[in-house]
Amino acid sequence: MSVKQSMDTVYLLELESDGSLSKSKQFIRLPPPTKSYILRFFIRSDSLISNEGVLYTNHPLDGSEFDRNKFHSKKFPFVFSRPLGVDITIKIPGAFEFYIEYKENETVKTSKKCYFTVDPIIEIVPRYRILSSEPISNEPRVPIPLDGIVIQSVLPKLLGPISQWDDHIKTISDLGYNMIHFVPMQSRGASNSPYSIFDQLTFSDDLFDEKDCKKSSSEKIEIIKKTVNKLDEEYGILSLTDIVLNHTAHNSEWLQDHPEAGYNLVNSPHLTPAYELDTALLDYSENLSSLGYKSHVESEEDLKAIMEGVKQHVISKIRLWEFYVIDVKEALSEFHAALDKDVSVNKSLFENIDIAALSFTEQAKLLAEKGLYHNCSFGQRFYKKINIEIARAFIERLIETEEKYKNTINDSNVSIKDSSQNEHLNTDKLENSSIPSKSTLFKQSNGMNKSEDASVDCESQEMTSEKTIKGESTEVNEIKSEGEKLHEIMLKKFEAIVNEINLPLYKSYDDEVATILENLWNRAKYLKLDPHGPKQTEISRRVPLVEQYFTRIPLNEKTKKHPKGSLAVVNNGWIWNANPMQDFASSESFAYLRREVIVWGDCVKLRYGKNRDDSPWLWDHMTKYAVQLASFFHGFRIDNCHSTPLHVGQYILDAARHVRPNLYVVAELFTGSEEMDIKFVNHLGINSLIREAMQAWDPHELSRLVHRHGGKPIGSIDTECLTDSSTCTNIDDSSKTSGSVVPLTGSNPHALFMDCTHDNETPHQKKIAEDSLPNGALVAMSSCAIGSVKGYDEIYPTTVDLVNETRPYKLYEKPLETGIGRVKKVLQHLHVEMTLDGYTETHVHHENDSIIVHRVNPHNHNGYLLIAHCAFSGPPNSSCNLSPVKLRGTKAEVLFSTYLEVQSDEFVRDEKYLTGLPVTLKPLNAPNLRETSDERGKYTEVTLPKEFPSGSVTLLKTEVNKHNSLDEILISDIDEAFQELNLVDLNIVLYRCGSEENDVTPGHGTYEVPGYGHLPYCGLEGFMSVLRPIMKENDLGHPFCNNLREGHWVLDYVVDRLVRYLKYSPNLKKLCDWFQERFTLVKTVPGFLIPKYFSLVVKTAYSAAIKRVMSQLSPCAYEGSLFIQSLALCSVQMYGIVLSTGLHPTEIGPSMAAGLPHFATSHMRCWGRDVFISLRGLFLTTGNFEAAKKHIIGFGSVLKHGMIPNLLDAARRPRYNCRDAPWWFLQSIQDYCKFSPEGLDFLKTPVTRRFHKNDEFIEADDPQSYKYEVTILEIIQEIMERHANGIHFKEWNAGPNLDHAMTDKGFHVDVDVDWETGFLNGGNEWNCGTWMDKMGESEKAGNKGKPATPRNGAAVEIIGLLKSTLRWITELNKNGHYPWKGIELKECPTKKFITFAEWDDLIQKSFEKNFYIPIDQNEDSKYKLNPKLVSRRGIYKDLCNSSREYEDYQLRPNFPVAMVVAPELFDEHHALQALNIAREILAGPLGMRTLDPNDWAYRGVYDNSNDGTDPSIAKGWNYHQGPEWLWCTGYFLRAYLYFDTRVGRGKENKHETIHNITRHLKPHRESIETNAWAGLPELTNADGAPCHHSCPTQAWSAATILDLFDDIKKLEAC
Repeated sequence: MSVKQSMDTVYLLELESDGSLSKSKQFIRLPPPTKSYILRFFIRSDSLISNEGVLYTNHPLDGSEFDRNKFHSKKFPFVFSRPLGVDITIKIPGAFEFYIEYKENETVKTSKKCYFTVDPIIEIVPRYRILSSEPISNEPRVPIPLDGIVIQSVLPKLLGPISQWDDHIKTISDLGYNMIHFVPMQSRGASNSPYSIFDQLTFSDDLFDEKDCKKSSSEKIEIIKKTVNKLDEEYGILSLTDIVLNHTAHNSEWLQDHPEAGYNLVNSPHLTPAYELDTALLDYSENLSSLGYKSHVESEEDLKAIMEGVKQHVISKIRLWEFYVIDVKEALSEFHAALDKDVSVNKSLFENIDIAALSFTEQAKLLAEKGLYHNCSFGQRFYKKINIEIARAFIERLIETEEKYKNTINDSNVSIKDSSQNEHLNTDKLENSSIPSKSTLFKQSNGMNKSEDASVDCESQEMTSEKTIKGESTEVNEIKSEGEKLHEIMLKKFEAIVNEINLPLYKSYDDEVATILENLWNRAKYLKLDPHGPKQTEISRRVPLVEQYFTRIPLNEKTKKHPKGSLAVVNNGWIWNANPMQDFASSESFAYLRREVIVWGDCVKLRYGKNRDDSPWLWDHMTKYAVQLASFFHGFRIDNCHSTPLHVGQYILDAARHVRPNLYVVAELFTGSEEMDIKFVNHLGINSLIREAMQAWDPHELSRLVHRHGGKPIGSIDTECLTDSSTCTNIDDSSKTSGSVVPLTGSNPHALFMDCTHDNETPHQKKIAEDSLPNGALVAMSSCAIGSVKGYDEIYPTTVDLVNETRPYKLYEKPLETGIGRVKKVLQHLHVEMTLDGYTETHVHHENDSIIVHRVNPHNHNGYLLIAHCAFSGPPNSSCNLSPVKLRGTKAEVLFSTYLEVQSDEFVRDEKYLTGLPVTLKPLNAPNLRETSDERGKYTEVTLPKEFPSGSVTLLKTEVNKHNSLDEILISDIDEAFQELNLVDLNIVLYRCGSEENDVTPGHGTYEVPGYGHLPYCGLEGFMSVLRPIMKENDLGHPFCNNLREGHWVLDYVVDRLVRYLKYSPNLKKLCDWFQERFTLVKTVPGFLIPKYFSLVVKTAYSAAIKRVMSQLSPCAYEGSLFIQSLALCSVQMYGIVLSTGLHPTEIGPSMAAGLPHFATSHMRCWGRDVFISLRGLFLTTGNFEAAKKHIIGFGSVLKHGMIPNLLDAARRPRYNCRDAPWWFLQSIQDYCKFSPEGLDFLKTPVTRRFHKNDEFIEADDPQSYKYEVTILEIIQEIMERHANGIHFKEWNAGPNLDHAMTDKGFHVDVDVDWETGFLNGGNEWNCGTWMDKMGESEKAGNKGKPATPRNGAAVEIIGLLKSTLRWITELNKNGHYPWKGIELKECPTKKFITFAEWDDLIQKSFEKNFYIPIDQNEDSKYKLNPKLVSRRGIYKDLCNSSREYEDYQLRPNFPVAMVVAPELFDEHHALQALNIAREILAGPLGMRTLDPNDWAYRGVYDNSNDGTDPSIAKGWNYHQGPEWLWCTGYFLRAYLYFDTRVGRGKENKHETIHNITRHLKPHRESIETNAWAGLPELTNADGAPCHHSCPTQAWSAATILDLFDDIKKLEAC
């Protein structure tokens, strides 16, 4: 695979675990592909989608044409120990989707769809620079970012015929506009509005000369096309037009052929009530006078009277309630008919319900819930029905349940109409009669024939028997049969229930009518009376009370073929605060009935349906329209975009982009939320959202808008500092390319910021005319696309009437001297130049009525500063209350200073042309520029002249001297500065906690940031800990940035500390010089830029340092994921020089810290157990064999009593009180021989011994110290022999000077072998010789001198380590690499010599029997255990033969250590079972619980400062009684990896096991990324809660996870 030596850009898009994008990345905008670049989809190995993840995107990966529904796939790498990413090459613009498919528990899952948008390539003809007349470019066309677009909206009909456009276009071009927005140019409908299009495929005749009007449609299209091309080629003007997709003119001729294209009463029957209401309102409007109402509205009283008439002559007339309620008459008739039928009833629906016990309202709700259904949809009268069979079952069950009340309730106490009297029990009984018995009631009823049917009056909606209701008895009643009585009871009960069901339906109707009347009143009042309304005082059919909602397509020969109702189509409009995702004409909305729509009576709303099949002609017609426009216009403005169905917009815009891939799409959205805006932008690929400065109501709001669209803050430190270098693979996998990697953090949709739009009020209308200048100038200084409307620059007094205006735009002899044209020209040309030249940073300041905008180039810091005095209200102020402006380290030059003088507010209308107010741009005295200085350095002070009235602006050019190419200088030669640094040097450069720093350079520590606190490290990692979030959020207001701006203390700190270290690390000299040279330059820049440049220097150095570290580490590290690399860096973090300790008493050298900052210096730094638990992960997997070797030799040199010291203390006064350290030491020797290139030759390495052979203590400076030499092999044998023959000694210097808390018995160290099992037994109740070594310290609580976890006896992890060593040396002996076959036993009465193979075999045979607790208690006899002490089964004991027997059975996380080092000891199925239990019970978010939470001794929160009386927690006694230790997690997962891939789910698919493990590590990865100490903590409290008494970074926590990743990498390679 070849490697191209070119620099390309890679945009890195990190996905969430489930394949989605985070909230901040909901909008991803990519630059135009003027040159193809890479988009890298990056995932973490611990994410859900890393398991066989496949990227699917409709961005064409194969170079084919874009097809929205065609998704291309690319697999993510299936290697969990390396970075996971998929690269795609971006070559085309557009809006694209992607999703991820992955596996979870063997099920294929799919993430939700996400989006990214690629900007179109917009090219313009380059012009000359406005201030120098130099060409912007010598190329014929230059691509311009979207920020450089300058648009003017025009009404084509007011330009005159196309043949007369040239002078207008030239003026527009001269003013600095490079794009024209043409409102629709198509033939217009009857209203003459350009947005009410008569025919989408033809252009309006008023665009053409008379001779051209007679040409064919295709010839006219060709004229338009040539005109658009001419604008581009001759005037440098691109063209954009509206596309209107939501409606058509109400008189569009094609509606007569295709009424189905609108919402009519056939395809949308739910609109029928709205249509009937609309028709009734029209009739009412026509007949007002004849009905006795005034047709001329003069007052609110007139209107109120008319509205009262609406209730009677409109609402009641159309019987609107019938669309809401049940037809009681029809229901009774159907129920009566059902009673006549001899049909059994299914009572199961209600058989378990005591209906009679329910209140009357509850009874109605029950029947409605079970029996109410819709016979059709809303829009048909009485469409709600009651299922009669269910109703009959309900009534019969009701009567059944009433039988139990028959002796207590009088039949006459029933009121059918007044349900409130029967709220608890309603039985509707007849007067002076009783309910027939249960045994005969329904038998009689069902046995009736039709001749016995009772007569029922069904003529009324409220059918009742008045006599029965009043309790009167008649002759007819007396002669009725029992069955007839029953039927009458049932009918009356049913009628009452139906009426009750109807009550909430009538209430709904009443509410609806109230809403209708309120909306009618509000609209009528606006139309007839409001000062800002049209004041249509006359009411008639032509000008009705309110606008008509429906267009009635005429009935003629062409239309009579259509179904009845299809010719009534609803008009389009808009609704206040509507949900843009809901079609307000659909059956889900009642907006038209409620009269909520502000309707456009000249526009018919188009109905596209769910897809093309629902309205094929409409889809094809509108697509043809869009394609036609895209064939010659460069962009679209989507009219009424928020009402555009997304699927329609996508389909049509896709077709348009097919003919013009670089289509520029803008829209004005009124969705009400940014989230909804982004949804439209993503789906439709909208490139810019229109925003308007005229929407601001005061200077503060305007400054907010300018700030929002102004670009990034000056001195931003995000882009350069977040950009890194990387390697990407070409799409064909044939070559690799080096490139800069830019992380995508998400952005807001791009803005097209208009000073005023074509359909809103002008400054003269909304503010005062003088504000035209500052408002337009502020917009021009924004760092986004900008725009205006024709007439704004000329100071038109009012908005141009799109519909009724016929006067053309006036052409002026000196157009640039008209209005604010002269200033607009300068600012708009500068806007384009600033965009092309990269002026992307802006500072906006608001003070009183003034706004300052300073826009600069972030590299050379040249800029332009505008001061604008706003004029929101009159009369204009003559002066400006603005404080002097201080430009730090900046020189300034005034370009112009002017104000807009309005000569008269009395506008004289020109009947022939559109003209503006009489205004003049008047010059002002220039601001006073004074160059001076203070304690913070030089600055230029800008003071406005006394006269600077409202409507004034001044523009200055600014320059920061001597800083061209500073970025490049600051990052240059960095690799050379680091090329000689080793890992110990890099420990100084990157890390060093405060106590380490003070140890080597007394009096110095970490840097303290005022208002923030001390940094964790003195080195670069300390500064990166605070800079990372600053760079990510561009948080220039952070206290650290303030500190950098206020002085050079930080810069001096960085250099000075390195200088102090030169004595110990002379290799640092080049780096010292590098920093000194760069910070000397940084000190010359203005203070506001120092945070940026300090960050750039530090990030550059930091990246180079990491690169240098990785170059000296193993492939496991430098090829690994970011998580693995972060873990590997802990090997440098923990390995450095301190003067107070080391590996030798007299030699200065690096050593491993157990953790920072608590275990950093002196005797507390270097722990034997910690070192050798950590050595494999931190040194061997990373390839730092030299450091590993030094530690093995260093600790081996102080071997004493056959023991490796717990605390080394630089071999001065080591302490030998841990039983496990020698076995971790031997495991490390074994690992070293397997990892290092030295291999078994290492065993011959000589080691000079610190102590006498007789174990006598001597001081380090004793002449006898370091007097004899042995090999590593001999050290191994000595350890084995001493342990085999028993170890018994009392610690040297025992007493309070050695350990203030330990009792005398605790200083006694004893280790023996139980030759029955081969196990090592050791310790006593008064000491704690394993890693769980917490000694009680509280006299108050009574735990002083008492170890919390003595773990005496045979500790499971020690047995595993012993077994591992025996297995290894047995193999070495067998292969001739170990000269001893076994050990001579001096004290054993039964054995005189034991071979290592025998000892190994003895443990192998004994382990399961002694340590396993079976899941089935029936198998207890096979194992050595006390069933009374078993609290959890299926696990391995923690101890064997401890003095406190119950402790043997405690579930702790130590057995996985034995599983990793000696897996052969375990039955594989038992092992996996135990691990699964541990995963459920012990595994916390980060660490492993050190005790089963169900154990009586469990205490999960460690607080070493606790000075209470509870002995279980006082002085942190529970250190290992529940708190969750991270190093145990590594061994647990290593064991799980081993056994699950052998007998678990991973046996068939090892990747599933690996994926589950990496998922488990997600919190660890997140922890190290967010931990200021850049490591993994020592432990956490219960359930992952932070433990403030532990080390925030611990050697073995990172080491064991590195061990795990090494195992994974080796397994993946199999």
